[in-house]
Amino acid sequence: MSITPEQRTYARLAGILFLAKLVLEGGGDGVTILAHGGECFAETARFAAENALLWRFALLNVGLAWIVVGIQAHALYVVLEPVNKRLAQLALVLRLGACFVGAASLMFRVAQARLYTASETEGLFTTEQLRTLVAVSQRAAGAGVTTAWMFLGTGSTLFFLMFLRSRYLPRALAGFGIFTSALLVAMAVVVFVFPQRTNELKLFGVPSLLTEVATALWLLLKGLHPRATAEATA
Repeated sequence: MSITPEQRTYARLAGILFLAKLVLEGGGDGVTILAHGGECFAETARFAAENALLWRFALLNVGLAWIVVGIQAHALYVVLEPVNKRLAQLALVLRLGACFVGAASLMFRVAQARLYTASETEGLFTTEQLRTLVAVSQRAAGAGVTTAWMFLGTGSTLFFLMFLRSRYLPRALAGFGIFTSALLVAMAVVVFVFPQRTNELKLFGVPSLLTEVATALWLLLKGLHPRATAEATA
């Protein structure tokens, strides 16, 4: 199976988009979630209210990350469509589903930011009422992201399966990608059923993250594996 210049171009584009997604997610979640994970409601609300522009910019980064997921899905489809068109179409649809669901869940985080701002208005809500409303919106946003992970992991499993069949990536990397993507789906299912265990279960998503980084660097620096072309012409 020969590799076309278009495939090589889109493979490198997919690598760039992998890394862009991680940067955008890190910038968004780092401000709104990771940096305030151990704080009480009042401290987080005060920070969000005093830094409303930064908070909304961080949420914008999260939204852009989901858009990048959709563009990246198209790039991977162009690369792998010659391997198995129907399977590539299914993987594309699944990852687009992750993009849509993940982006839609952002509305709950925007509502959460508005509630933090409302905490400064005296007499509008009691602290307990605001805490409850924020918890509900946070749980809804979490359910949306968890559902998006199911779509994302399933689509990634199919894409890595086609990478394995085509030998476009090293067999070890493609095989590990299949395993970690399937693990991401399993983790998302368990998190959806047991949301109270989200923080502990998220650790099972780390291998998928590392595989994405390794795949991005390989596609960006090495491109598609030349063995695929060599074996096709042998």
